[in-house]
Amino acid sequence: MNKKSLIDGELLQAKHALQPNSLGYCGPDENGKILEHLHESSVTEDLTAALTKFEAAYPFVRMIAKATGREPFDRDVTEAYWIGNPLLDMVQPSEFYRFTHQNLGPTRKKAGKKDTAHREETRSLFRKLGPMAKPHHTFYVLGMYARSNLKSGSEEKLLSLMDSCRISWGKVTDVKRETLVVERPTLAIDEGSLSLTLPEKKEVRYDALIPSFGTVRKGDWVSVHWNFASEKLTSYQLRNLRKYTALDIQATNILVSSTSGSK
Repeated sequence: MNKKSLIDGELLQAKHALQPNSLGYCGPDENGKILEHLHESSVTEDLTAALTKFEAAYPFVRMIAKATGREPFDRDVTEAYWIGNPLLDMVQPSEFYRFTHQNLGPTRKKAGKKDTAHREETRSLFRKLGPMAKPHHTFYVLGMYARSNLKSGSEEKLLSLMDSCRISWGKVTDVKRETLVVERPTLAIDEGSLSLTLPEKKEVRYDALIPSFGTVRKGDWVSVHWNFASEKLTSYQLRNLRKYTALDIQATNILVSSTSGSK
C-alpha cells in the first residue's frame, strides 16, 4: 500500500472529522491533537488512535476498505465516505446491509424484540433501495429524516441539522481572515420531499494554518461540514460530491414516500 495514500487519506479523514469533534458531537475529546496534526500535515499513532474512536465514521471507512480490498485510511476509502467516488459502487448491498445491522443497530441491552424489529426495518430498507443505498456520509445523515416521525415545529430544526451535518460544497466568493463567503445550495423540504436550493451566499469558518487553505482564493471550491470549510475540492471531487449527494437525496425520498404510504 502506498504510504502517501495512507497519510493523505488519514488527513482527509481528520479534516472532515475536525469540526463535529470540536462541537462535541462525535469522537474523543481530541480536537487540539487533531488540529495540531492538520497544521503540520503529519500522521502519528496518536492521530490514528483518535480517529479510530469516531463511533460512525471509522466503522464506515473500515467497512468500505474491507469490501474493496483497501486499508481503512487509504485516501480513496476516506474520500469515498466523505465526498464520494466509484469505490461506493463496489460495496455490495448485502455487505452494506450486514454492516448496518451489525454495526449500527441497537446495543446488546436493547436486544430481543427491538433487535428483531430493527433487523426487519433494515432488511425492508435495503429491499426498496438495492444498489441505491451507498455507504456515503450524506446517505447516513439523511437517514435521520427517513427514520423520523416529524411533529409540528420540528421539521425546520431537523432540516438545519441535516444541512449542517452533510458534506456540502461551496464556491468561494470572498476570503476573509477567519471566514470564507461561499455560494452553496442548501437542503429544502417541499411536501415531504428533500431537494437542494439554488446556491445561496453563506459565511463559513476556515483555518488558514491548514496547508490547503493557506492559498485559498476566490473561485475555489471547498467542502463544508458544520459551517466549516474542510477541504479544497478538485473538479473530480466536486463532480462526485454532487453526484452521490443527488443519489442520496433520491434514495431518501423513496424511503420517506414508501414509509408514508404504508401508514
